[in-house]
Amino acid sequence: MSARESHCFLLGGAGHRCGVGVDERALVRAARDGDERAFADLVRRHSGGLHRTVARIVLDDDEAWDVVQMAFLRAWQRLDRYDPTWTFSTWLYRIGTNLAIDLVRSRASRQNAHRAGGEHQLRLVGDGEAPSARADRDEVDGILRELVNHLTPQQRSAFILREVEDLDTAEVAEILGCSTATVRNHVFQARKTLRREIESRYPEFVPQFQRGRA
Repeated sequence: MSARESHCFLLGGAGHRCGVGVDERALVRAARDGDERAFADLVRRHSGGLHRTVARIVLDDDEAWDVVQMAFLRAWQRLDRYDPTWTFSTWLYRIGTNLAIDLVRSRASRQNAHRAGGEHQLRLVGDGEAPSARADRDEVDGILRELVNHLTPQQRSAFILREVEDLDTAEVAEILGCSTATVRNHVFQARKTLRREIESRYPEFVPQFQRGRA
């Protein structure tokens, strides 16, 4: 599959749509046999969720779509290596997350790392109103997108997958290719860093900070 064809899939341009109720495992089997229409349906099913996760890691919508496109291209090219004991989404998110981490690492300047696209809510603040609740929600989101740059790529990915996407620790470990203990450590360190930065730079938001989860 060419890059152009993959981009058409992302835009929903493939002429055939498999039934919504089709077993995903059947779609993967068909795709492994060379059925591009089956793979197009997998793209439609997962492109939105993968983009949301990647965008929260790279903090740029356009770059996130580039990563998503590359992730699907790699998935298509490596379907023969897919282990059916994994869910397709876990395997795909591992590819996408690794690409996102590589992008973050390769950025030449901090200015690029601070660019943020779209309305992404890193749900670090609690649902309850605090004294600082008068602050505009967009202001809160902007502050959190800024602070997340203080995390290492691994911490950021683990935190996003575990705390924002609410995946199980075991699934996050599979996606990142590490142990569950390492995931817990990354999340713990991420929350510690974020809390420190919030207390130092934006103390008015401290009462809203959620407690970490095991």
